[in-house]
This record gives sequence, C-alpha cells and structure tokens, in this order.
Amino acid sequence: MAERQETSVMVSIQEILRDAQDREEQEKVEAERRAREDEERRVMELRRRQEEEEARLRSEEEERQRRAFEEQRRQAEINALQEAAIQRARMEAEAQSRLAEMAARQEHERQLHAIGQDTHKKRLTMILIGLGLVVVVGGIGGGIAISKSMNEAAAAKAQAAQLQAQIEESNEKEAKLQAQLAQAKDPAEVAALQAQLDAEKARNTQLQSAAARPGGGGGGGGGAAVRPAAPKPGGGSGGGSGKPCNCTPGDPLCSCL
Repeated sequence: MAERQETSVMVSIQEILRDAQDREEQEKVEAERRAREDEERRVMELRRRQEEEEARLRSEEEERQRRAFEEQRRQAEINALQEAAIQRARMEAEAQSRLAEMAARQEHERQLHAIGQDTHKKRLTMILIGLGLVVVVGGIGGGIAISKSMNEAAAAKAQAAQLQAQIEESNEKEAKLQAQLAQAKDPAEVAALQAQLDAEKARNTQLQSAAARPGGGGGGGGGAAVRPAAPKPGGGSGGGSGKPCNCTPGDPLCSCL
C-alpha cells in the first residue's frame, strides 16, 4: 500500500514537472513570438520612417528644382526684356543718327548750291587769270624740265660709270680668287676660297643686272649691256673691241650711259 502511494506521488510529481516544463516551453515560445512581433513592428516602423524621410527629401528636392527652374525662367525673361530694350534704344539711336546725317547732308548741299551761285560769277575771271598763269608758268616749267633732264642724264652717266668700275673690280677679284683656288692644296683653304669665289660671282651678277636695268633692254644678259662702257675710264685701251661712244653729252637715250 505504501509503495502504491509512493508511486502515485511520483507520478503526480512527474505530471507536475511535465506540466511546468510544458508551460515553460509555451512561455518561451510565446516570448519568442512576442519578440519576433516586436522586432517586426520595430523594423516596419523604421522602414515607415525611412520611407517618410525619403518622401520628404524627394519632395524638398522637387520643390528646390521647381524654384530653380522658376528662377531661371524669370531671369531669362528679365534678360530678354533687357536685350529688347537695348535693341530698341540702339535702333532709335541709329534712326536719330540717320536723320541727323540726312539733315546735315541737305544743309551741306544747300550751302554748296549757294556757294555755286557765287562761284559761277567768279569762274570766268578765274579762268582768264589761270590762262595767263599757265602761259607764264609754262615758260618757266619748260626751262626747269630741260635743266632737270640734263641733271638726270649726268647722274645716270655717273651711276653707270660707278657700276662699271665696281664690275671691273669684281672681275679682277674673281680672277684673283680663281688663281688662288687653282694653287690651293689644303681642303679647308680650297673650301674657303670657293665660298669667297661664289659670293663674288653672285655680287658680280647683281652688279651687272643693276647696270643693265638703266640701259633699257639691250638684247642680252647683264654683262653684255655694260661691257661696251668699259673703255671709257681707260681712254681706249683694254676692252677696245666695243664701238666708241659718240653720243651727245647729256643724251638720256644714249646706250653708252
């Protein structure tokens, strides 16, 4: 009997423990469920606040862009009005300038017409006086022209003689350089003499071209145009193969000059 009671007590204790354990498990599950729900509510609240913040920021950005657009449009309208005012002022100024120019031109034409009436009366007198002056000045001018022509011929003759002297000097220098070049042995000396010879030939060509231009197209190159004048400084010796110069002194058409 005592063992049965002890067994019954043990069964009761086990049931009590089992019930307590079940209640503990249920409480634990319930606590976890409440925790999950609380966490879900917290996450949803955070998400809602984040969405509200994003919506607020988006609304503020849209408002800022709208205000910037409105400001740009207003500034563009102001600039357009200012530009139109400037264009209108410029056109009015140009119109005023044209009117003033036309008025000045008309006034100038009127003054010229008035002066022309007075000038017409004096014109015959001035013509007669001018004819008298032309006759007097013509005589003086003829003498001056003759004197000027003679001076120019003398100057041309002196210039031709100077060019001929320079050409002869260049020819002598060229011949001297050629002789030195033929005797030179050192390559450096040969190169230097050759450079001097080329420079002298170029100078001689320029001198002959300059001397040929005043001659007025005597048929060949520069040398042929000036060689006949060579005998003049030497008095008939040296280059005597050309014809003697029989031109009248001061003749501008003489080919010897």
